[in-house]
Order: sequence, then C-alpha cells, then structure tokens
Amino acid sequence: MLWATQSGFVGVNATYRLAPAFPWPAGAEDMGAVVQWVAENITSRGGDPGRIFLMGQSAGAIHVASYVSHGEFHKVKGGGLAGAIMVSGIYDLTASPAGDAELAYYGSDPSRYAERSSLQGLVASPIPFLITAAELDPPRFVEQFELLKQASCKRPSGGARSFMLPQHSHMSEVYAINTPDTRLTDEIFEFVKSVK
Repeated sequence: MLWATQSGFVGVNATYRLAPAFPWPAGAEDMGAVVQWVAENITSRGGDPGRIFLMGQSAGAIHVASYVSHGEFHKVKGGGLAGAIMVSGIYDLTASPAGDAELAYYGSDPSRYAERSSLQGLVASPIPFLITAAELDPPRFVEQFELLKQASCKRPSGGARSFMLPQHSHMSEVYAINTPDTRLTDEIFEFVKSVK
C-alpha cells in the first residue's frame, strides 16, 4: 500500500479466508465483499468508486481471476472494476494435475475443475486485465501465464496486457514492490493509466 499511496492511488489492503477450512468459492466471495466495500466506502477516503482495480498474487491472483470470471460473485453491477491485475496465478485447473493447495481449495472431484476454472470466464469478461508472471516462477505458473495470454487474444474486448517479469521468482516479484526495482510497478502504473 505504500507504493500505491506514493503513486497517487488510494490503496486498500484486504485478505481472504483460507482453505481447507474455507474451500471454493470462499476466495471469490471474499473478493466480491472487498469490491462491494470499496465501492461503498472509497469516496469518503478520497478514492473514485469508478476506478477500482483489484490485484492479487499467487492464490490472491486465483481469487481475483475467479471473481472477474464468475459473475455470480459480483455484488456490484458489472463487477465494479475498472480493471484487474493478476500476478502469477492459476487459471485453468484442467491443464495439469492439481497440487495439494488446489485439492484443498477446489476439492478432489476433477469433474468440477472446468466450471471452477477462470480461463473461459476471463476470455468472455469485458473487464480489462493485466497478467504477469516471473521468469523464475515454478513452471506451472509460467504455463498458466502463457495459456491465459494466448486465450486472451480471443477476447471480444481485445487481448490482455501481459508482462513476464525478468530475473524474479514467485516471491521476489512482490517483495520488489516499493523498492528501486520498478519493473512490475511500472507495468501496473501504465496499465492503470491506460484504462479509460
């Protein structure tokens, strides 16, 4: 949030309930509650409810993607977002075997994975989004980044903005925010400025 406020944004930091105590769709429901709260309260804090950008990394990116792609979780008309930023997420559960974290959150029934995945809903969504991954991410995250990047080319609203962050890992990409390494935050800033 320090970077956000120093960059002229109003930053809101939020979290979500954790699996296995709170499985699917808790994360997407929580994102809906966050967007609703911001939409209802940000004006009194100097923000613009018409310019809400939702960002998440790793599991947070998965929840942001689920929220954007599954309209049933929208508590604000049209999703209430000017844009979404997803950093190193998983978007298609059917593309590779589920790991322990996915099993804990999405459940052990693979016949439900396609409907719980966000890839197709992201392609259909009119909400602009930025996707990023880190060069040194675990291979699955890089594969998911490439899947979504390619699929987004079929969006009626045009391809998503995408960026591969060089020389970073799954954790260092977010630890670099608000440091002299501005490669990720420069992309975020340019994305936000580009969305009208």
